[in-house]
Amino acid sequence: MGPLPRDLTRLLDQARCWIGLGADGRPLALVCVGPVSREPGVADLGLQVADDRHRQGIGTALARHASADARARGAHTLTAFTQASNTAMLRLMDRLGPARHTRDDAHVEVRVALNASAPDPEIPPP
Repeated sequence: MGPLPRDLTRLLDQARCWIGLGADGRPLALVCVGPVSREPGVADLGLQVADDRHRQGIGTALARHASADARARGAHTLTAFTQASNTAMLRLMDRLGPARHTRDDAHVEVRVALNASAPDPEIPPP
């Protein structure tokens, strides 16, 4: 079962999203960042990369872009909620800046301090 239309509408109403395209124009990845949790100063990250394109730096590049955009828009913290077994996403979040992991059964919430992460040169300051 995929996401419900109401969930997609809620996400897209509150978040900025980018799609990574391959040389052939086909989608490879999707990243969204926005105040989904409605916690002041916190931006929530959603990231999906095509299975056959993992470990090529696509997710990292998109996550860095999204975190820089969130920081430029005033966010001080980036969060992601993922399965504890998703070690690739956990490592990616750790690379974005100082991260705190909070285990919740089979899931982990990761919070990254954006004020301590390196700025993305492609995103102009606010």
